[in-house]
Amino acid sequence: MANKKISQLTSMGTEGIGSADYFVTTESVGGGNYATVKTTPNQVANYVLNPVTADQISGYNKNYFFNNVDSQGFSSWTKAGSNTLNFPYLQVDLNNGGKLVTGSGISVPAVGDDMGDCVATTHLDMSQYDIINANIIYFDGTATSDTFIKKWGTTNLTVKADDDLILSGQRYVSISGQALSLENGDTQTPISGNVIITGGNLEIDPANKLIVNEIEATGTPGDKASLKLVGALSVTPSSLLDNSSVLNWSLSNIQYVRISQDETINFNHVADGQTLTMYVENFHTTDPCTAKFTSGTYGPDAAGAVRWGAEYGNEAPAIAVNKTNLYTFVRINTGIFASAVTGYVY
Repeated sequence: MANKKISQLTSMGTEGIGSADYFVTTESVGGGNYATVKTTPNQVANYVLNPVTADQISGYNKNYFFNNVDSQGFSSWTKAGSNTLNFPYLQVDLNNGGKLVTGSGISVPAVGDDMGDCVATTHLDMSQYDIINANIIYFDGTATSDTFIKKWGTTNLTVKADDDLILSGQRYVSISGQALSLENGDTQTPISGNVIITGGNLEIDPANKLIVNEIEATGTPGDKASLKLVGALSVTPSSLLDNSSVLNWSLSNIQYVRISQDETINFNHVADGQTLTMYVENFHTTDPCTAKFTSGTYGPDAAGAVRWGAEYGNEAPAIAVNKTNLYTFVRINTGIFASAVTGYVY
């Protein structure tokens, strides 16, 4: 302002944000009359950087330019680098006459890269926008030719979603690692919905178990279903309480019961093709007992009845005192066929 005549100053008005009063001598419109008016530090700074009249520019947001041409008329700017002491975020536009600009605000430029690959120094908030057209995304590692998202190092990568996390691909979603863990501490994460295995087998580590409620093998004409077991089949026996009258075949294929008098045991939940093996122990000390088995109406000719061979007179055999009989039952169509081995000392 030392190079300007006081008569060249124009009034800067009384608006502003300063709390103190600042005064400057100005020439009134038409010249000749001088007056002292109030102004603000904001207006003074604005006038020093933009010495123009008030009607030529408005507002406080100005574009500032630096001369990017040397004495020979060539551009003198260099590209930004990763050294933030020499190349901070505040930079100039190489192709726009030296306009003052800012960098990304979240990252440090890689060496010789013009802010292309960046290393984040704070959280990246997408503000509900998407990341699109990304070829490869790397986490905590060095870029390779691998086209999958990967993570190196010892720091865990955590992906959280407020609701559902959706992984989608046009062909496959590939997950690579030592194991896929569906648990968080002591909390197990179940798989919901149907699971279809194609192009390979479902293999359980021999040191662990496949624990299910029910296994069903469904075949098609020309490709019948089968279950093949290499090893031992172990079925946990189920026991009826003493003098119980109902036996549930869905609990186990191996069952047993103790009686001290004649008992009629009612079968329920019998599946076609199912086999049941059981023993009945007579623990009465003096009298033999008979266990009769029914499914539906009891009798050798009734529909759904338990059928015995002629060697038993089409009736369940008696159980001697302090002895045990071993029975085998097979459900075929509407009938249950039975056989027995009697007289075990148990």
